Amino acid sequence: MKHMESAPKIDLNVCKSWSCPNLGIPDASDYVFPVYRLGYAALECQKCGSLPPLFNTKECDEWFSQFMQRKLGNTGQGCPRCFTAHIIRYGYTKARTPRFQCCTCRYVFTPHYDNAVGRNTNITLLSQLEQGVHSGETTNQRVLAQAVNGFEHDLHVSLPALTRVSTTTMVIPFQGHSARQKLYVVISADAGSGKIIQVTTNYCDWKAGNSLLYQGSKSFPSSILPSSDTDVIREQEMQFLKRSQFDEIQYGSAELKRNDRGSMVRPVITIHSHFQRLKRRFTGVTDHYLAHECVLRGGAITAWSTEVRLGKTDLWFVSENIENANLSDKAFCLTGSWKMGWWKNVWQRWDNGEICKMIGLLTGQQSTAEPALISLASCTAFAVWLKSHPWSLQCHNFGARVVSQHLVGLGCIYNQQMKENSGR
Repeated sequence: MKHMESAPKIDLNVCKSWSCPNLGIPDASDYVFPVYRLGYAALECQKCGSLPPLFNTKECDEWFSQFMQRKLGNTGQGCPRCFTAHIIRYGYTKARTPRFQCCTCRYVFTPHYDNAVGRNTNITLLSQLEQGVHSGETTNQRVLAQAVNGFEHDLHVSLPALTRVSTTTMVIPFQGHSARQKLYVVISADAGSGKIIQVTTNYCDWKAGNSLLYQGSKSFPSSILPSSDTDVIREQEMQFLKRSQFDEIQYGSAELKRNDRGSMVRPVITIHSHFQRLKRRFTGVTDHYLAHECVLRGGAITAWSTEVRLGKTDLWFVSENIENANLSDKAFCLTGSWKMGWWKNVWQRWDNGEICKMIGLLTGQQSTAEPALISLASCTAFAVWLKSHPWSLQCHNFGARVVSQHLVGLGCIYNQQMKENSGR
C-alpha cells in the first residue's frame, strides 16, 4: 500500500486578522515578506495591513511532524502521517494492542498506550500522583511515557462532542541547570463540564530547530492578576508592546540539565502546537474563551481560521476574578464598552451585582449573548487545584520531562475527582 511520503504542512506564516479574507491562507497573493517595518522579519498582508512575525518554515515543519507523531499517533487520537483525526480500529497486534487505520491516507499504526500490563501501571502511577508521593528521579522513563500516552487518550475519549473551550497559561518550576527553572504550561478545559482536555508544556524530548528555542530571561515579570478593571487590560496591552515582537513571550529562566536531550521551545510554538492539536481532536468547537494573551488569540484563530471566516467559531478574551467566577447565577448587565490595545479590540464590562468581568470580542461578534457562560473558570479551577496539590510542593525537584508528563496524569486525576464529586 502506498503511503504519504511526508507529513502535511502546518503553516504559521499566514494572516491572523479575523476580518481579512486571507485569514489562515498560506501563500496568498497579497503577502509580502520579509518586511522589517516593526524591527523584525514579518509577513505583510497588503489586504488588511497586518504584520505577523515570520516563522522558520523548515524548522516548523520538522517540529510539527515530531509533535503530531507523538501527540496524535502515540496516543491513538489521530494519524501520525497526515494529522487527521479520522481513524478507525484495524485489528490488534500479537500483544493485543489495538491498531488503527487512517481514513484519509490509509496509514496503519499502533498507539503506544493500551495493553493489560500498561493499564495496571497507569492505575499505580495515578495513585502515586494523587498522593503526591511519586518520585521523578526513580521513574522508569519508558513506563511513564507510555502511561502518559494512555492519559492523553483518556482526556480525549470522554468528551467527543465538546463545543466550548477555555484556555489559560501558567508557569511551573522544575529542576534544570539550576534550581527552580520555569516551565511554560498551556491548559484547556471544557467550558461546560469543567474537565481538563489538554495540557501542553514548552518542553519536548527531541532537539528543536534553533529558531524555535526559548532563550529565557533572567527575571520573571510580575504577574497581572485577572481582574475586571479596565486598567488591568491596558497594563497587559502595554506589556505586549514592550516585547521585542508581539509573540516573543519572556517568562523567566528555563535552562535544562546539561545531559537533557530535549529542548525548551518558545511559548509561541507551544501555543500554536497546543491549538493545532486541539483542532484535530475536537473539530466542533464554536467558542474559545482565552486568557488575555495576544499569542493565545493568534494560536486559536490560526488553527480555526476556516471556521472563523465562515462565522462558525468565535474567540473571546476574558478577564475576571477567578475566585468568584462561578459563585452567582444572577443575570449580567452590560455596563461599559471600550476599544483598547494595539488592535483596538472591543472590550465590554459585564456586571451582575456580585461579579464583574471584562470580555474582549475578537471575531466580530455583535454582542455577548450569554456573558455568564464566557469564563475561564473551568481551566483556572484546575490551576488553583494544582497549586494546592501535594505534588506542587515537590515538582521543582523533577526534570522538565517528568513535570510535563505528570501534569497530564494530574489532569486525569482532577477529571476523575470531578466525576466522583458530581456523582455524590
